[in-house]
Parts: sequence; structure tokens; C-alpha cells
Amino acid sequence: AARFTINGTIYLVNGDSVPADTSLNTFIRDFALLKGTKYMCKEGGCGVCIVSVQSEHPHLAVNSCLLPVFSCHGKAITTIEGIGSKKKGYHKLQTTLAQFYGIQCGFCPAMIMNMYSLLQENPNITMREVEDSFGGNICRCTGYRPILDAFKALASDATKDLREKCKDIEDVMKSCHRSGKSCSWKCSNSPKKLQINLKENKRWYRVTSIREIMEVFDLISSSSYILVNGNTAQGVYRLTEPPTIYIDISDVTELKSYTVTNEHLELGANITLAECIKRFRTLSAQNALLYGYTGVLADHIEMVANVPVRNVGTLAGNLSIKHQHLDFPSDIFLIFLTVGAQITIHNKTGINNTVPLLEYLQLDMNFKVISSIRLPALSSKHYRLETFKIMPRKQNVHALVNAGFLFRINNDNYLVEERPVIVYGNISKTFTHAYNTESYLTGKPLTNQETLKNALKILSKEIDPEKCPLKASPEYRRTLAVSLFYRFVLSVNPEQVNERYRTGCNNLQRPLSSGKQEYVTNKAEWPLTQPMPKMESLIQCSGEAEYLDDKPKCPNELYGALVLADKAIGVISKIDPSTALKMPGIIAFYNADHIPGQNTFIEPPTSYNHHLEFEEIFCSGKTLCAGQPVGIVVAISQELAINASRCVKIEYASVEKPLITVQDVLDAGDQSRIILKHVIEPTKTKQDVKHHIKGEYHLEGQYHYTMEVQNCLCIPTDEGMTIHASAQWLSALQFGVALALNMPANKIQVKVKRIGGAFGGKLSRNIMVAAAGAVAAYNLNQPVRVVLDLTTNMRAIGKRYPLLAKYDVSVNDDGLVQNLKLDIYENCGYSENDDTTESTLGGIPSIYDITSWKVNIYAVKTDIPCTTWMRAPGMLEGIATAEYIMEHIAIIVKKDPVEVRRLNCNPDDRSVFDEMLQTIKTSSDYVNRRALVDQFNKDNRWKKKGISLVPMKFTIKLFPNYYSLVSIYAGDGTVAISSGGVEMGQGLNTKVAQVAAHTLGIDLDMVKIDPTICIISPNSYGTAASTGSEIISYATLRACEQIMNRLQPLREKMGNPTWLELVQNALKQGVSLSEQFMYTTADPSLQPYPIYGFVVLETEVDLLTGQYQILRADILEDVGESMSPIIDIGQIEGAFVMGLGYFHSEELIYDKEDGRLLTDRTWTYWPPGAQDIPIDFRITMRRNAPNPKFVLRSKGTGEPALCLSVSLQHALKMAISSARKDAGLPAEWFELRQPCTFEKVLLAVATDPKDFSIQ
Repeated sequence: AARFTINGTIYLVNGDSVPADTSLNTFIRDFALLKGTKYMCKEGGCGVCIVSVQSEHPHLAVNSCLLPVFSCHGKAITTIEGIGSKKKGYHKLQTTLAQFYGIQCGFCPAMIMNMYSLLQENPNITMREVEDSFGGNICRCTGYRPILDAFKALASDATKDLREKCKDIEDVMKSCHRSGKSCSWKCSNSPKKLQINLKENKRWYRVTSIREIMEVFDLISSSSYILVNGNTAQGVYRLTEPPTIYIDISDVTELKSYTVTNEHLELGANITLAECIKRFRTLSAQNALLYGYTGVLADHIEMVANVPVRNVGTLAGNLSIKHQHLDFPSDIFLIFLTVGAQITIHNKTGINNTVPLLEYLQLDMNFKVISSIRLPALSSKHYRLETFKIMPRKQNVHALVNAGFLFRINNDNYLVEERPVIVYGNISKTFTHAYNTESYLTGKPLTNQETLKNALKILSKEIDPEKCPLKASPEYRRTLAVSLFYRFVLSVNPEQVNERYRTGCNNLQRPLSSGKQEYVTNKAEWPLTQPMPKMESLIQCSGEAEYLDDKPKCPNELYGALVLADKAIGVISKIDPSTALKMPGIIAFYNADHIPGQNTFIEPPTSYNHHLEFEEIFCSGKTLCAGQPVGIVVAISQELAINASRCVKIEYASVEKPLITVQDVLDAGDQSRIILKHVIEPTKTKQDVKHHIKGEYHLEGQYHYTMEVQNCLCIPTDEGMTIHASAQWLSALQFGVALALNMPANKIQVKVKRIGGAFGGKLSRNIMVAAAGAVAAYNLNQPVRVVLDLTTNMRAIGKRYPLLAKYDVSVNDDGLVQNLKLDIYENCGYSENDDTTESTLGGIPSIYDITSWKVNIYAVKTDIPCTTWMRAPGMLEGIATAEYIMEHIAIIVKKDPVEVRRLNCNPDDRSVFDEMLQTIKTSSDYVNRRALVDQFNKDNRWKKKGISLVPMKFTIKLFPNYYSLVSIYAGDGTVAISSGGVEMGQGLNTKVAQVAAHTLGIDLDMVKIDPTICIISPNSYGTAASTGSEIISYATLRACEQIMNRLQPLREKMGNPTWLELVQNALKQGVSLSEQFMYTTADPSLQPYPIYGFVVLETEVDLLTGQYQILRADILEDVGESMSPIIDIGQIEGAFVMGLGYFHSEELIYDKEDGRLLTDRTWTYWPPGAQDIPIDFRITMRRNAPNPKFVLRSKGTGEPALCLSVSLQHALKMAISSARKDAGLPAEWFELRQPCTFEKVLLAVATDPKDFSIQ
């Protein structure tokens, strides 16, 4: 049995107790029943599963979703529960992150475990090391700034400001629960060698020597096998067929050897990437003459994957992926090939064979093992090494192109003294060396302009990238490869390079990030307006906050997994689940034939929903998109259900090529798919027409990327069905399931405690998942839990509406709009149900005078999943379109875009515009910085800067029916509140509690927020549109006021009673201590209102790679009087960073032939990481601007700041314009489509190797 400890408790795992491929994450959650460790991607890309693992080495952060449980033998594992809890006391890391408001949805306490492991390994960690170590942790809520601040406050070199925010910093080292001393791997006292007989005649061997590996090879004959160490390869390439034999080589000491001579360096094959980095850094410092180059290798390896992956992923493991998948852009292979590494291979005969890397790729590695990698000594006096990895975001992603250059150069005349090495990755499966260029450069003076010119010409010809939908275009990769060689040449002797070209010598350098927040609070009104963390922050930071999938398993509970169509347009002729049903542990398969009620999860239109048409739960005939559910597999475990769902075979007839984009529909001329939704008619006609401008604006979709995927738990009862759901809209879910089950709504009870992020994606789309689970639970009369795997979640669930705008605008010489005709086409997918066009209608005016605008807004049906609401739906698209047009006008009339915007401002908004414009100009030092940017661009050819100043007017619309029930318990005077609002990280519960405590005059800790339940809040609208927190607070305010009004006569009669005396006497007197209030839009106290905002954003662009970074962002937002300033700051930052992802790196790619989403994993879809946020991030709340139209003079903050992220697009265009001018292109309008990927930027700047010069 495998023997290990979790939080000091010993666990024994036998082969007959869990399947062979059981991950540590599954064991922690389902067997140890520790639910603080989450999961989402199960491929090491999101970080929610991180735990701390200790063996003979220090504590290491590890992705528990990838680590097999049997490989944990002899290890001590610490989860979030093991470092602190409500009962044991919280760890300093937990309290610090909560204090800094570094947690919102709460699904990521693994952030803390990553930091915990870092500190256990190095108590003197620096801020730089902290900031570099969170590439493996995705956060969709906070915008990262407070997380980084919290953990940097615990660094040895923390700034005074951070330390003041984190007072009384204690020793963060925790002691072992068992021994009272620092935890040790010896806690398990386990033998190293092990053989475990597993289920299905499989075996697990744990070996301690190469000889033992060979002995196992002899035993297993022709059985399939896998060598296991970190198992990180499964995160990139999932096994198609599980092996019979598992050989755990993680304790083979020989494979971790490390020897250095004057001739070579020998690295054990099983040295981890993290250990290799340390070894290289030490060696490069100690022996700079012969091995100084290993520092360059260390820098490169730090760009591979992320810290938890590097902690267990090995050199041989990475090379083995390359061996099996030639298209894998392995950085380890590339850098080792560059320096001439050789691999020593051990086979069953006992013969070692040392081969070059390229020869290794051709070898049959069956029953062989890599034992070591040999790197040569390279004198730093003669050799120059540079390697590059150009990634689509800063961390944790594969290379767009990687490159390595090794040259022996004469230091006097810069002659290339021997054949150089020029190596590239991700060009094609077979391309490695630029052989022709290498041959030409041999014996040539490298820094000679003529040499450079000829080399570039040769290189351009031999770089021939293959085309692949998931890779950057061949044109970009070729340009990038050539540019990187030019960068290398410039870096050889920077002093010789013309000063204007010198910025081409280096990649962009990112300094430590920082932030600043300015807000107003009124202590007289505390806890209202009090800056405080969310009331759940501590239990979220300790992993004690329960989410739906953390709920204990019900008796007889089963698991469901959706089966999806993989053809967008076709008639299903047959669904064959027979293969799946034969698999052990598979219980049933259900499709449209098994639905007891109507095959729809959408209720008929009512006065308060947007729904227009039925959508099927399971496709019953013609598919509407790839990703449409056709059925559900039910099994005894989630893993079995997911695996079986992929074995259900679907046959199609009449398959057609799908129409995926709006342009596809327009090109096809299918008018039946184009529906006119809204029209704005001009009320004025202006005649001063001097310029006529036409253009198009394209916006693509965006995946919600909630850390908690769509899920539900459907429990049949003697009365109907109870559904626990990760849902924003309970009443719609209740009615949708009632239709599917043919039950009255009162027999469907829906409960939501909290959800791990939503952003609109769980308004209607969760109903589809719940309805499918409910159908399975109904048929089986057993509880069924459905938790979508990431790929299914991404393929089945609709995303943000793509948009195509066509505009025709006339302006005068100043840029004042005379007439505008604007046609907007929004891609609604296969259904209009989740319509955002009305919101787009509200966003288009933004802050501008539209009296002479003619606007038509169309919904366009395409063959992708029904697109749905996503944070600032419609408003983002409308505002971004208006800003794009203003930018276009400014370029044509050659005016400052800020002046054009001001000129076209709506007169009713002019005073606010001018006030906030002046404020942000002053606070951001805009005028001086603009001048500095202009000067920088004049002085530099290969790096450019851009700065933009963008306004926003975000109109808040109110929706009907929000409840709040306030109950006071006379026994101790405490208060419980249940509302129709759902807490999903936005701080709703905290704002509601603050309002209740303030209104009742009691301490905040006396208020508790209970889960949302249909029976208490029937017919409530979904929690959305930046209004939920405030409107629920309003309903709570009114309920509390009514209670206080009832208590007032009694208070006056009693004199000056304590709260407890008052409520206890009230109970005796028969005064009700409970009150429910329902807000409706008929309530005159609350009115729709505008939110104003401004942003100044500055970016720096590398013209040789297309990469850019955001140097600074200053946001000024109008929040009224904030009820909870830190929560509102968090909403602003999180929304803005989500928008940056939208305009930067988040790209959805579909297969044009069958409509499948191809970017359906963490390795292909890239939201921002911790080092993609502004380096200097400043948030200011507008002062002295109470909102008379809304509750307690406040305004919503959840969505508006996202609309300001369009500033990135315009700042980039400014930088690109300067580059295009240098390239000799005319100063005219050009298109830069969202997302503004590095590829699009590089192609837009028109970088041409003909312009590459040294002098």
C-alpha cells in the first residue's frame, strides 16, 4: 500500500481501493474529505488544486490534480485545512490575504498554499520572487493586485507601505501537528521500494534504481507501461489509453545525479526543472568562465509552465513529451539543442548509449530510459548564448516561437569562428536548425551590416512555418523568428548599435508592480462605508467555505456527464451509448427520449425574462451547434462519467458547413438569420460636412472562465426535486426544471449558498446543466451530481456576444459629428434568448451627443452555442464601438482624441465630463506623460509607447423583484438574513450585512447571511447587471426600517434599553421580529442612473516581437458614496483586468468545417495572469458625488470599469502609428482587431527585415 500523511494523518492506499489513475486531488476531496482543495482544469493550468508536498526536499507547491495518489508514497502533504482554520486559529497567510481583500469568489485558497510552500522553502523570500511565482494561479475576480500586495507584504524586502498594511507580521512558519517541529518527510516512515496490485490487472511499481527499472521491464513483457515522476505531461497530452503498468521513478537516486568537470556538466534525467534552475544559478555564479551560460538557461527555464509544474516536472519528462509529440514546442529541448547537449540512454541490456538530441528524436524508446543529460563547458570568453521564448502572455503558456543562438565570436573583430547554432521551435514538426544561415555566417563578421542583410535574407527563406489553427500565423512566426535573430545580433555589441536602434537589444523588462487606491469613508456611519474585507474572507482563505461540489455525498448519489454533439449542423441519425454502458461503473445513458416533460430548459416569456424561444435540453434531431448536449451519462464516479461520455458515438446525416461568424452570415446572404432588434432615429440633421469616414469594428467573444465550472446536485424527494445549483437566477432555474420534469414549480426547490464566480455565465446556462441532471435524477430516483469538466464547460456554454459594427460618419474639420449611420450586428449563436442588444443600445451613446445618429442593431443567428450575458454585456460592446469611432474621427481630422471626445460630449454630461477629465489629467499627470511618450517614440525605433485617455458613461438599468427577509432571534439578539441575491464574490453578503447592522444599530458580527432559497425569495430576478448587491441592500434596509418602526414605541417606553433588552421585550409583547421586503421597479425610491468613469492607460510595445506591457493605468470612477470601499475597489480592479484580457489575449478559435471550439483548455485559452496587469495600477473614487437615485447614495461597481479597458486598444494604436510612420507608411487609419494579440500588433507595425540595421 502507498503510505503518506495529509496534515499529519497517516493514510494507506491499497490497489483495490482506488483506480490506478486516481489523482491526489481526488483522494484529498473524496477519501480524506478535505474540500478546501479545489479543482477546475485538471491539467495544471489554473492553480486551484495546489497543495504543499514534502519528501526529502523542502515543501513544494504541487498541482494535486496531476499527481497520482500512488506516487505520494512516503510524502507529507499539507492542504489549506492543515495550516489554519476557525477552530485551530488562522495562519498569518490566511489572515493577510483576507485583510488585503485578496479573495473574492473564494474558490482559490490554493493561492495561499502556493505562498505557504514558497515560504517554507525560503523564509527570506523577496518581493521579486513572490511576484514571479504565481504564474500557475489564475484569478478571474480580483485583478491580482491585492493578492500580490498581500504576499509581498510578507517578503523580506517588503516596502514600508505594504508592511503598514500588514501590521504585526508573525513568523509564517507553522509547526507540524504531530511533532511540534517543522514538518519532515519522515512523518510517513515508509519504505521506498513498492509494488501494488491495482484494479483491472494493473500494477504500480515504485523503484529506487535504474537496475530495478530494467527488472520491471523484464517482468512486464509486452504490457503497456508509463514512467511516472511528476506526471505533468498528462496536463498537456492526456492519455488516450491508460497503461497496464505504472513505474514510479521519482525515488531513483541515480537519475538525480549532478556532476561537473572542466569538460562537461552531467545532469540526472530526473532533476526537476525547479532544481535545475537552482543548480544552474549556483553553477553560473561559481564557474562563470566555463558555465556562465547556464544562467541564461536558468532564465529560460523559469519561463516554462509554472512553479508547481516546475517543482515536479523533470528534464527527461519534458524531453519525452517532445519525443512523443514532435509538434510540442519544448523549451528544454530547444535550449539543450542550442548548447549541444547529449542524452545518455539506458536499455535492458545494461548498455548506455549517448546520443545527440536530434538523433534521440528518431530512436525507439520502448523499454529504455534516459539516465542523464550532458552539457559541454563553454568558455564565456569566446561563446555568446542567447535564448528567447515569445509567449502570448507573460507566464504559464507555450511559446509562439522560441529560439536559441550560440556563437563563438572573436572579441576583437566579431568574426564567427566556428559554425554557429541557430535553433527555433514551433516552426514545424521537423524544423530545428537554420542550417543555411548557420553555414553562411561561419567565418563572417557578425556585426557587419552586409553580413546581417544577407543572413536575414537566407533566414527568411528557410523559415517555413506550417499552418495550424491553434498556432500563430506562418507570417507572424516567420517575422518573429527573423526578428529574434536580429535582436541577438544587436545584443552582441550594443555599444556599436545606433542609439535609436538600441532598444531592440532586449525584450521588454517588467519591474515589480504596485498599486494605489484612493477612496472616502465616513466613520460616523460605520459599519456602513467602512473599508473591510468580505465577511466570508477568512473561511474562504481557510478552505472552510462550502461550495456546491464540496457538499458531502448523498446516499446512493451518482454522477452525470454531458455528451456533446461534435458537428455544428447535421441531423442525428443514431446515438450509440453501448460502448460507454459496457464500462464498469456506468449506470445509465439518457437522451431526449427520457425527458418526462418538455424538452426545454427555457420557460415561456414573462414580464421579467428575456426569453424568446425554447432551447432543447438534449438535441432531438438537427444539431444547432457543436457542443450542444445530446444526452447524459450517469456513473458511480465523476471521472468514470466523463470518460464514458467520450465513448458515446453519434452518427449524423446531412452534415453542413457551419456559419460561425456574423461575416459568414452576411457573406452567405441568409437574411432569415438577421433580425432587426432596435433602432435609434436621429432628431437633428447637421450640414457642416467636411470629412466622410467609413469603417468597421470587430469584437469577438470571451469565455467567462469562472474558477467554479457549471455544476448542480439534483436530489429527488418524496415531493419533487431539491436542486443545489451554482446559479445566478433561481426562479428561472426552478421553472425550467419544472417544465422538463412535468412538475409544478412548487415541487422544485432550488438552493444556492455561494458560487465560485459567475460573470453572467450562470444566469441561464446553468439551467441547461441543472435540467440535464434533474432528468437523470428523476429517471433513476437517485441523487445525481453534475460537474462539467473544463472542455465540456467551454464547448457547451455560450460566451460573450461577438459584434460587427459598420459605420458611416460625417464630421466637420474639428471632428464634430454631423451625421452617423451605424449598423451593429451581434452574434447571438443559435438562439436570441440571452439577448444583449438592448444593453448595446444603452451603451452606444456612452457620453456622446447622438441626436444626429442613426443606429440599427441586429441579432444574427449563427451555428455556435447561444451566446450569453457576460460582465457588462452589451454595454462594453456599445461603449467600445463609440470610442472606436471617436478615435477614427480624431485620426482623420488630425486632432487630439481627447478633444474630439469632449467636442462630441452630450451637453447634459458636459459638466461631469469636464470635472472628471480635469481630475484624471491632474492625478495621472497626463499632459507631461503624453509629451514624454511622444519624445520616447521619436528617440526609439524598436520600442514604442502609447497613451490613451478614455471616458465612459455606463447606464444602470433596474430589474424587478428582489427580496430580503430579515429575522431577529430574541435569545441573543442576532440577526439572520436570506435574500434573493446570490453571493458570487462580489461582496453582496457583506454590503447587506453592513446595511443591516447600520440600520439596526448593532455590531456587524451579529449579522449572518443565509443561503438563497426559492421559497423565501420566490420569483426573484437573477443577480446581475451591477445592481444585485445594492438592490438587495435596499430591500434589507426597508425590512430593517419596518422592524425598527415597530420597535420604536417600545424603545421610547423602555427609555434607553440595550438591543438585547429591546428585542426580548418585543417578543414578550408579541411584536414581530421578522420582516420581508420585495423591491420592484415601481418603487420610486430607486431610479436608473449613470456611472461615469475615465482611464489613462500607458503601454510599451516591442516592435520586434509584437509583445507589449501596460506600464500604468489610472482609473477614476464615479461610485456615489461607496457602502463598502474595499469591495468596490476590488470590483473595479477585477472588472478592468477582465477587460484587459478581452482586449489582449483571450481568443476563441472554432473549427471552420465542423464548428467545434478548438481553444477549450487552459493551454489554448489565455486569460490574464498576475504579470499581465498594469505595472502601476491606480484606482480613485470620485469625491463628493452622492447618488440621489439609488440606495444610500451609492452606485454599482461590478461591471463599468470593464468598459474602460478599451483604452488598451487605443494606446496600442498610438504606439503602432509611430512605428508605421518610422516604417514609411502613410499616416492613415488602420485596423487593429480585438483581441489585440502580439501577432496582430507585430503585423500591424509592419516590421520589415529590410529595415533591420545596426548603424
